[in-house]
Amino acid sequence: MKFNRQIVSYMVLAALLVLGIIYFGQIAAFAQVLAHIMRPLIFGLVIAYILNLLMRFLERFYFPNTNHKLAAKTRKPVCLLLSILLILLILFSVFNLVIPQIINTFSAIAAVLPAYTERINSWLAENREQIPIIAKNIGDININRESIFNRIATYTTQGVSSILNSSVSVISLLTTGIFNLFVALTFAIYLLLGQDRLLRQARRLQRAVMKEDTAARLNTVLAIANESFSHFIVGQCTEALVIGSLCTLGMWVFRFPYATAVGAFVGVTSFIPIFGAYLGAGVGAFLILIIDPFKSLLFILFIVVLQQLEGNLIYPKIVGTSMGLPGIWVFSSVIIGGGLGGVFGMLLGVPVAATAYKLLQIYVRGRLAAQGEAATEPIAGPEAEK
Repeated sequence: MKFNRQIVSYMVLAALLVLGIIYFGQIAAFAQVLAHIMRPLIFGLVIAYILNLLMRFLERFYFPNTNHKLAAKTRKPVCLLLSILLILLILFSVFNLVIPQIINTFSAIAAVLPAYTERINSWLAENREQIPIIAKNIGDININRESIFNRIATYTTQGVSSILNSSVSVISLLTTGIFNLFVALTFAIYLLLGQDRLLRQARRLQRAVMKEDTAARLNTVLAIANESFSHFIVGQCTEALVIGSLCTLGMWVFRFPYATAVGAFVGVTSFIPIFGAYLGAGVGAFLILIIDPFKSLLFILFIVVLQQLEGNLIYPKIVGTSMGLPGIWVFSSVIIGGGLGGVFGMLLGVPVAATAYKLLQIYVRGRLAAQGEAATEPIAGPEAEK
């Protein structure tokens, strides 16, 4: 009987595989539409997960040693509200520091650009006899004013039409983004306020539809994934705070301009493992370049030294140790994640790789134990140090 059930199961799986290959295009299109519909809810799950980490930290300080009903009833709502306000305050502070400096830089470029253009034109006019190519081209130019005006009118009409179409598209995308953000945040709040009840319902459903050993394996995978993602988020936040503070302090010491703004931006971009600080450094070098090109070169040198310090000392101690992931896995996961999903792929690559690495560790050790052998070399770093 058991053998017959296995045959039927394999036949069903084979049939589903064949159908999946035959109707792959339709399945992929349906999955894409479903993912687009579910995007606000998925984003809400991500927001809820991040807010829950901050909520649990704040709950430790919200009347932790009291059993008063009012304190117990208001603990989650108050800590959730404080978590949202704290994150909004951090985002507002970063944008308030960085965005005005970028706007001022572009304003400065727009102010000096006509003068640079005039200098270039004057130099070309003064030296056209000394440069044969310029002199020949200038002499061969036959200016047709009517044609020029017609082209200007055509380009202007097309430009206005393009600007109007782009404005409509931007407004539509902005409206959709704000609506999706509102839906995601609302969904996250409902999840966090009712998480105890949802967890109880999930456990009951698990006991109803799964065998005990299957449920235990699933819970192990979820626990390892939760540990990897939570350690990664906490470690990245700590590392971003440290690298941003060191960048700001170093820029103050060496008297670089825009110290606070660039330090905040470098801290935010350092959430992207390995390459993030360089992205922030590029914006910082551009801001400093307008004021003093030589200081911009010195700033790049300073960032290279800081990045080496971060990559060899700070990141391994803060993030690497807590994740238990070797450096080659971190680098590979960032490259592969970035190729598959861009910036979000880089962010998710490290915790996903850490989860797979720990599951592989459990599997290998289990197989060796079943064979009566012991691992001659530990797979993960932190456990080997204990």
